[in-house]
Amino acid sequence: MKKTLATLTALAAGMCVSVTAFAADYSFTDISESRYNWCAPQIEEMYEAGYVNGYEDNTYRPDNQVTKLEGIALFARVMGSSDEANADLLELAHSQYDTALSSCGLSWGSDELAFLMYKGAFTNADLTTYITGQTKNQPMTRGEAAVIITKAMGGEKELSSSSAVSLDYTDSRSIPSNILPYVEYVTNEGIMNGMDDGSFSPNGTVTRAQIAVMLARTAELCDYTFDKVRVTEVDTDASTLTLMGSDSEEAVIDVTNDISFYIRGEISQFEDIPQNVAAVAQYSAGELVSLDALSDESDEEITAIYSGYSTVGGIIQLKVRVNGSSTTSTYTCIEDVPITYQGSPATIRSLQSGDSIVLEVSDGKVQSIRGEEKETTISNATVSAIDIGDTDLTMTISSANEEYDGMTYPVSDDVRVTKNSQTSDMASVYVGDKVTLTIEYGEIVEIEATASTTTVSGVLKSVTIADQPSITITSEGKDSTYQIPQDCVITINEEEGSLYDFRVGDSMVLTVQSDAVTRIKCSTSTITTTGRVYGTVSAVNSSYGFISVVSESSDIPVTIFCRDSSTTFIDEKGGSLKMSSIDVGDTIECRGTTTNGAFVATLIIVTPAAD
Repeated sequence: MKKTLATLTALAAGMCVSVTAFAADYSFTDISESRYNWCAPQIEEMYEAGYVNGYEDNTYRPDNQVTKLEGIALFARVMGSSDEANADLLELAHSQYDTALSSCGLSWGSDELAFLMYKGAFTNADLTTYITGQTKNQPMTRGEAAVIITKAMGGEKELSSSSAVSLDYTDSRSIPSNILPYVEYVTNEGIMNGMDDGSFSPNGTVTRAQIAVMLARTAELCDYTFDKVRVTEVDTDASTLTLMGSDSEEAVIDVTNDISFYIRGEISQFEDIPQNVAAVAQYSAGELVSLDALSDESDEEITAIYSGYSTVGGIIQLKVRVNGSSTTSTYTCIEDVPITYQGSPATIRSLQSGDSIVLEVSDGKVQSIRGEEKETTISNATVSAIDIGDTDLTMTISSANEEYDGMTYPVSDDVRVTKNSQTSDMASVYVGDKVTLTIEYGEIVEIEATASTTTVSGVLKSVTIADQPSITITSEGKDSTYQIPQDCVITINEEEGSLYDFRVGDSMVLTVQSDAVTRIKCSTSTITTTGRVYGTVSAVNSSYGFISVVSESSDIPVTIFCRDSSTTFIDEKGGSLKMSSIDVGDTIECRGTTTNGAFVATLIIVTPAAD
C-alpha cells in the first residue's frame, strides 16, 4: 500500500505540471485528473483497498459532504474494523458494546463503532457527542475530523503530555481551545495540512474528496496489517514471544516496550499472555505493535455438568458446572457449534439438565460439545493408561467405539471395582484389563474388570524405579516390559524381597495379569551385610516403601527400603510411629542390612525437623 501510495502521489505531482501528459483510468465516472488531480489517486487507492465506495450510478461525488457517522466509520476501517483477521475481536466488541450502541438508532456502522470502542479509541461520551439522535447524520467539520483521526490513531495518549500548542494556520487564534491539541497532532503527522488560503477552517465541512486524502495519508502512516496467530511460546526469561501465523510459519518476536498486550481487549502484561491460545497480531510496517489474546486460558478439554443455555445474536451461551466446582460458568460457543449426544449428531435441545458434557475449548470459545446422559455405560473397553496425579486418579481407555476411543475420565474416590467377578479395588486394575465402565456426570463410578493370567519366565534385564515401576525381562530372545503395581508380591530365594534386591541376570518367573505383574519369583545369590545409615530425609514414598536420605558426609542420597509390616519406626523418645509420619527434612537413624547394594531397614529412629 505504501509503495502504491508513493507512486500515485508522485504521479499526481507530475500531473500538476501537465495534466495532458497522461490520462489515468479511474473507477468513477466523475473523477478525472482535469478536475481532481489533487485527490484522484487517493480516491482510487482507498476504493481499491475497500475503505470507500461509490454510488449506484458509478459516481463518487467528491464534493458531497461527509456525515459524522460516515467519517468515523471510514477511519475505523483504516484501523482494521473490516479486516478478516479481526473478525473474532469484532465479535467480542459487539458482545461488550452492543448495549450501548442499541440506543443510537443505527441502521449501519455498528461494526465500526464497536471496533473503535473495543480498541479504546471511542467512548460512551463520544457516542453522545457524535452519534446520538440525528447528530450522526450532520456534516462532519474539519475540527471534528482532527479529533476523530487522533482518537482512531491512539494519539490521545500523546496529547496528555503535550505542552503549549503552536500552529502556523492563519486562523489558529479562532480554533477552539479544546480541539487545538488534536489539530496540532494531525498537522504534525501530516494528515491534515489546511486550506489553500493558509487557514485550518475548523468549522468547515469535510467533503468526500478530502476524506479520501486523509484516509490515504493515515493508511500510509500507520501501514497496519493484521494476522490471526497462535501463541506457541511465551519466554519471560528471554523476553521473547513465538507466534505461528496464518501461513503456519513461526516467528520469534523480541518483546519491547513498544508492543501493547491485551487479553480479550483488556490491557495486560507480556508475562500474563497464556501459551497455546489464538490471538490477533497487529503490525505496523511489519513490526508487531500489539497482540490481543482471545482467551485468558490455554486451549483445553473441559468435562462438566450441563445446566442450560441461552442465545445472544444466534450464538449459544452454554451454562455448565465444571467438574469439581460448585458454581455455574458460562461459555460462548462458535457459530453452528457441532453437538453430539450419545455418539449421534444432535442439537442443543437434545441436552438435559444434569447430563455430562465434554467441551473442546479453543480461542476462548467452545468448538464442540459431546453430551452423554448423566449415567453412561461403556462396554468392551481396554485400559490404556492409569494416571495417579497429585490429587486425582484418571483412566484412559481404548475402544472400538470412536466416540470413546482415547478418552480420559476421572475416577471417583468411591469407585466400585470388581476384578474377574470378585470385589476388589483400584489397586487391582491394570493397564491391558478389559473393562466395562459406568460413567456418572463424567466420572467413573464403577469398574468391572477382567484379565487373563499368564506365567512368563526369563532373565532380568532392567528394573525402573519410579512412580509407576516397571521390569524388563528377556524371554526366548525377546525383551518384554511389564508394569509393577504396588501390591505385587515379590519373593527372592523363597523369602520376601523388594525391587531393590534384584540384580541384572537374575532368573525370574512372573505372574502377569493383562500388562501388569502380580507376582515375581526371583532366584539370586544373596550378599548381605549389617549396617547403619544416618542423615536427613530428602524424599519419602510410603506407597512403594522407600526413603531417600542425604548424610552429612555425602551429597548423594542413599535409598532406604522399609515397610510398616517389616520395619519398626520410633521417635527419639521411643514412641511408635508409622512410615507416613516421616516428612522431608526429618533426621533419621536407620539400622538394617545391605542386600545386593540395597539397604533394608529393620529399625528407623525419627527426629522431626525443627518448625
